Amino acid sequence: MSFLCLDDVPYFTLAGFTLNIEERAALASSLQTKKAQEKLDNIWLWGKILGVQRDYLVAQALSSDDPFSRKFYYSIDLVNWLQLPEVVGPEMDKITQIPVRFSGDPAFEYTIAADSEEGEETVINEEKRLSGTVALINYETEIVPRGAYYRDAMHKLHKNTSFAGIPASELGQLTNYLHFREGFNVNKKTLLERANAFDESIDIFESVAGDTPKGVWSCQTERTGSVAILRSLLWPGYTFFHTATPPKWGSMYYGGGQRNLNTGFML
Repeated sequence: MSFLCLDDVPYFTLAGFTLNIEERAALASSLQTKKAQEKLDNIWLWGKILGVQRDYLVAQALSSDDPFSRKFYYSIDLVNWLQLPEVVGPEMDKITQIPVRFSGDPAFEYTIAADSEEGEETVINEEKRLSGTVALINYETEIVPRGAYYRDAMHKLHKNTSFAGIPASELGQLTNYLHFREGFNVNKKTLLERANAFDESIDIFESVAGDTPKGVWSCQTERTGSVAILRSLLWPGYTFFHTATPPKWGSMYYGGGQRNLNTGFML
């Protein structure tokens, strides 16, 4: 699976954070209740965004027909889940201009200055900011192992049921991890890249190895080389794990919801 199963939370202790027993028990109950109430195909924990007053737990559900069609929910009490509103393009542009930490109050309002003297100020509440931030983190960081999905002759995306995991000897290679998002154009690859171990049925997403600036992803192996842990320097707090035996993977975000604007100076 691409998302976080609560049974896999212990893997994230390797990255230095986790959820305690009380949080896991409450989430297991409340997420199943939400799934039944909304008649969702599935629902998974996405992560936690830390606020000044309170933290936001975020969950996501996706359509069984289209893994890129998602609904996001948030909770501040581990029990009640509210659906995050949709964010349109102009609002997303304004959200990226908010530099401060989340307050922890969904109704809190941010005032963004106008782009010009003739323009008007824009007011964005924190619930919308949360929605836009989650969508942006998802787009820029969500990854899956190479070979976990494939496209058939009709270009329909499928989960690869025969995927046996990345070989242990290759777990630490960034080329084996792909962005899980739409829009990859294979024609952008050079002939040399396509000739070098390229498989058009499974190389259907962009490799994180090509992200800029170089070094924006950290990849380490743990437990004597049996588990790969990837961390994003662009969005500190996003962590992905993959283990080949058994072939499991998942991701979680645990941070302040702020993009690192200094990556170019750090690398």
